[in-house]
Amino acid sequence: MATDRSERAAQIKQREFLCENLSFAGKEAFKRLRTNLQFSFPEDEEGCHVVGITSSQPAEGKSMSSINLAYSLAQLNKKVLLIDADMRRSSIDLRLGLEGKPGLSNLLTDVNNSGGTIKRYEPKDESVGFSVILAGDVPPNPSELLNSDRMARLIAKLRTLFDYIVIDLPPVGAVTDAQTVSGLVDGMLIVLREDHTSKYMLSDCVQQLKLTNTRILGFVMNGSVEGGSKGYSYGKYGKYGYYNNSYSNYYSK
Repeated sequence: MATDRSERAAQIKQREFLCENLSFAGKEAFKRLRTNLQFSFPEDEEGCHVVGITSSQPAEGKSMSSINLAYSLAQLNKKVLLIDADMRRSSIDLRLGLEGKPGLSNLLTDVNNSGGTIKRYEPKDESVGFSVILAGDVPPNPSELLNSDRMARLIAKLRTLFDYIVIDLPPVGAVTDAQTVSGLVDGMLIVLREDHTSKYMLSDCVQQLKLTNTRILGFVMNGSVEGGSKGYSYGKYGKYGYYNNSYSNYYSK
């Protein structure tokens, strides 16, 4: 119980490194990611783009990256939806200070009649914002729900309402959830954390996604070494970067 409380406190503290609270360098880093993401899709590929975000293992910063990417896309005056599909270990509700229920699990099980599921995050000092579907109640079968016809119909419907949909997915090395939605996304971004992600884990993540013919859009290098330490600094994005799918060319740990 004490561990849960400390994790919640840490997640709440991280709000200062999200969206409108990001430093100038942090905002510019996500603008670069946004630009590269836009160029990942052909000019004649119109309609809503659905982007999945995953990692090889936990604690690599994928949820924070998902939130900040959604915010950056919304700054283009686009209709953006962020979906927390990490139903086993959701965190976006705490990070954004939103009520976590009902959410995606409730939509997919038709509980609560899905009323009030799509919420809105509005920055305090800016006019732009984005829509959010949080994880909802923890279900006994997350992978089956994500692989269901109801999930496919939900994404198809949401495509008609938004310009971009960003889906925060569980790590590939932990569960198969990310692979089960591969047919529903237009591409996947893989988040890796400096001094944390091993070459083996990253390689395995890529191979697992390739087995489901997932289109890998690129890689997001997250975190930085501050003062020569090995600690992860949420507030520093100096070594944040976006790379194409030739990961072996730059990541050799």
